[in-house]
Amino acid sequence: MDILGFGITQILTFLLVLSRVAGIFTSAPIFGNMNVAKPVRLAIAVALTLVFLPMAKYNAPTFDFLPFALALVKEAFIGILMGFLASMMFSAIQMAGAFIDLSMGFGMGQMVDPMTKEHDAVIGQLQNLTATMVFLAVNGHHLMIRGLAESFAILPLGQMSFGQDSANNILQMFAGIMLAALRIAAPVVGAIFLTDVALGILNRTVPQLNVFVVGFPVKLAVGLFATVAVLPLSVVVMTNLFGGLHNDLLVLLKHIRI
Repeated sequence: MDILGFGITQILTFLLVLSRVAGIFTSAPIFGNMNVAKPVRLAIAVALTLVFLPMAKYNAPTFDFLPFALALVKEAFIGILMGFLASMMFSAIQMAGAFIDLSMGFGMGQMVDPMTKEHDAVIGQLQNLTATMVFLAVNGHHLMIRGLAESFAILPLGQMSFGQDSANNILQMFAGIMLAALRIAAPVVGAIFLTDVALGILNRTVPQLNVFVVGFPVKLAVGLFATVAVLPLSVVVMTNLFGGLHNDLLVLLKHIRI
């Protein structure tokens, strides 16, 4: 059976590849950004599907609707999971900013983040925007496309398997991402903690001093100074985190392979 010169197998393969690619464009940073129009994302997804189509193979002796529908869901899940891995890196960095905001007292000054359309405080937005620039600087979007292209060799169409061991390995990967977030937030939070200790000692020494009035601007100044001072270190951590995105994607695909 041919449709416009294409066999039914080619059409089914195209739909499966499009399902995997579309999953990336719903959850990955930059690609799935809400500021990018949906028709633009769809057009790019179709274009990438045509590029990846010769790399993918789908062997089905006959067309059965239920097995094919299940295969579509699996491919969409693979794409979403790959995009979610990169998105978790941004979420971890944003979480590091939230830790700093709470320590400095910025937690009450919530603002809307234009990248995520969610409420986020000042330092959280700074970390998120810095992470976006670092992601583009290290060609993280190219690494995503490269990992997506290699996924068809590592994990062929319709052959996904997800068990308890896979879940444990993926959780370990996410734990490493959270550890990177703690490395970003720890120096600033530690400096503010030492400031709190110093203010507590000062309150014991000079009871007449209103620590609640003096403490907020002091913590704010220390927090801002520490944030600026450790920003180069934060960029290094982000660069290493995004630089290993390609390898992380390959490891992720191997964990959910049969």
